[in-house]
Amino acid sequence: QDPPARNPMHFLWSLFGFLLPRISHRATNMMEVKDNAAWCLKERVVGLPEAKKHFEMKPVDSLPSLDEGSVLIRLSYVSVDPYMRGRMSPPNPNAKSKRYIGLFELGKPMTGMVAGVVMESKAENLKKGDSVFGFLPWQKYQVVNAKAVTKADTKEVPIVKYISSATYSGLSSYLPIKHIGEPKKGEVAFVSGGAGAVGSCACQIFKAMGCTVIASAGSPDKIKWLDSIGVKAFNYKTENPSKALERLCPEGIDIYFDNVGGPILDAALTHMKNFGRVICCGMISQYNAKEAYGVKNLVNVVLKRLKMQGFIMSDWQGKERDEAIFQLFKWIKEGKLKTTETIVQGFEKVPEAFLGLFEGKNLGKMLVKV
Repeated sequence: QDPPARNPMHFLWSLFGFLLPRISHRATNMMEVKDNAAWCLKERVVGLPEAKKHFEMKPVDSLPSLDEGSVLIRLSYVSVDPYMRGRMSPPNPNAKSKRYIGLFELGKPMTGMVAGVVMESKAENLKKGDSVFGFLPWQKYQVVNAKAVTKADTKEVPIVKYISSATYSGLSSYLPIKHIGEPKKGEVAFVSGGAGAVGSCACQIFKAMGCTVIASAGSPDKIKWLDSIGVKAFNYKTENPSKALERLCPEGIDIYFDNVGGPILDAALTHMKNFGRVICCGMISQYNAKEAYGVKNLVNVVLKRLKMQGFIMSDWQGKERDEAIFQLFKWIKEGKLKTTETIVQGFEKVPEAFLGLFEGKNLGKMLVKV
C-alpha cells in the first residue's frame, strides 16, 4: 500500500514550529535594543569643543547576534574625562613618538570607561542582570566579548565607584603618589584641582599616607567639600595662587600633584622645597588653549633639584596594580576614601557633561546616567 500523501501545509507548520522560538528570541533581542544610539566625533577640534559642531549622536539600527563568550549589555553610566579632549585633536604630523592612546575616529563611536548591565549572555562567567564595567564605546546597547568587561560586586561598593575612585581615578592617584611622589609621613603635599575626580582621591591618599594636604579649587562649594575631608584649600579664582601657598604652607611644598598646569604650576614651582617631587597628572588649563602657556619658573627644577615626572596608568602593571586596587577598595569600604560624583541625567547630555569639565561644573567624578 502506498504511503498516504504528505500534506504540504503540515511541513510548513512543522518548519514554523521549529523557527518560531528562534524568531521570537531574535525579536526579543531587537526589542531590547530599540532606540539604540552612539555618540561620535563629527569633526576634529581646535580650541574649545562645541556640542553641536563636534558631537553627533547616531542611531544604531542593528547589532550582531550573540556568539559563545559574548554578552549584550545596556550602558548605565558613561564617564567623561579631561584626557579625552586630546583624542579629539587633529593628528600632529611632527610628533616624534606615538600617543599613549589613539585619536577618536571621525564618525565612529567614541570610547571610554563605562558601566552597564548584562541583558543577555552566552558567557559562562556572566549572567543576565550582572553589573559590569570596562573601556567601551559610548553606545547604549552593544554586544561585546565577555573578556572586554569586568563583573562588579555592588553589595559593598556602588557601581559608580568602579569607574571612579575604585579604579580609574583612584589608580591615577595612588600609583604615581606611591611610585613618583614617594611620600613620607609629615611631608606637605599640594594638589591642584583638588575637588576633581583624580584630585579628590589624591588629597585623601596623601592624608592616608600621613601627609599634610593643601589643595586648590574653583568654587566655594568645592572649598567647603575639601574642608569636610580635612583638606585646607584656596579658591584660585579669587586668591593669587602664590600668595595662597605662602599663607597655607609657609615652609614650602614637598610634593606637588599637578592636575592643571599653567600659572598654578608656576606658583607651585616657586614654593617647592629642595628635592621636592612634582607629579604631572594632567594640565586641564592647557587642553583647549590655542597658544600654550609658557612656564616661567622652570629654573627651580635645577636650583631646587626637583624631580618632575609625568605618567600614564599602564606604567604600572601586575603586582603593583593589583596592590593598588586592593588598597583602594579597602579604603572605600572603611570610609577612608570618600568621593562624590556629579551625575548628569540622560544619554543625550554626554556632550554637555563633557564640556562642563572645562567650566568647572563637576564636583568629583563627572558621570552621565544613561
